[in-house]
Amino acid sequence: MSSLEDAQRLAHLLEGEIEKRLATITLPRPVSLFIGLRAYLSKRADEIDAANDVSAGLKMLPPSGIGDVLMNYGPTIDKGETEDHFHFDSGARLCFGITIRARSHREYDLIAYRFHYHLPDAQNTLFLRFDLNPNRHENPLSEPRCHLHPGLEPIRIPLPVLSPFEVLDRIFFVAEPAINSRGASE
Repeated sequence: MSSLEDAQRLAHLLEGEIEKRLATITLPRPVSLFIGLRAYLSKRADEIDAANDVSAGLKMLPPSGIGDVLMNYGPTIDKGETEDHFHFDSGARLCFGITIRARSHREYDLIAYRFHYHLPDAQNTLFLRFDLNPNRHENPLSEPRCHLHPGLEPIRIPLPVLSPFEVLDRIFFVAEPAINSRGASE
């Protein structure tokens, strides 16, 4: 039988595993990552009917004072439908932000991300949001560093750390097809 203390201990162990996995993810220079993201999203946009201007939607902000580089598609926090979102044929929309930091001249660390996939209005679940927080929380049981919000803001289900492209793969090749097939069967 599990207790709160057991759950907290296991959550701390999981956070340690997340940190280990995060240390293995090496990203290329910001320009290379940006070009890769633009190519990935352009290919996906070409495969659907919904109109998306990937060149205008994907933005890279200059490095911050501590050297963080931010890449965003659409708003950093989804507060409703905008033209800046990536739109899907199902009626869903996507916005995201990624933060990376130089490890060396050629390698960058993944610091944080937020991928907000907002489902069409007819769905029971409002959104799926994949979050990687920039730092560990003191209580990883309630706030795991890497987690999924399954349509409710206060619920955070721990996830293994995924690269930005792995998150996009889950959205484009798992979530969106599931929404499309569900809509077709109703």
